[in-house]
Amino acid sequence: MTHFNNATLWQAARATMTIEQRERLQNLHDKQQRGKLTTEEQAEEQALVSLYRETLLIRAQAAVILKMHGYNIADPERFAPI
Repeated sequence: MTHFNNATLWQAARATMTIEQRERLQNLHDKQQRGKLTTEEQAEEQALVSLYRETLLIRAQAAVILKMHGYNIADPERFAPI
């Protein structure tokens, strides 16, 4: 990621799961709280949790590199998805 240009880093810093993925993950979490998920739902939930974690890691790495490039990353509004 260190070889990315600043525009690409900003794009990575604003990366997010799609609204459909976020809603599905929330629905699966809600269902899990109410009872038991099927094997297929458990696999889907784990895949979405992994995607969520990877997205957070990418955003964090991009923010660190942008800071190293001299950008002020203190304002969370700068990281809102476009």
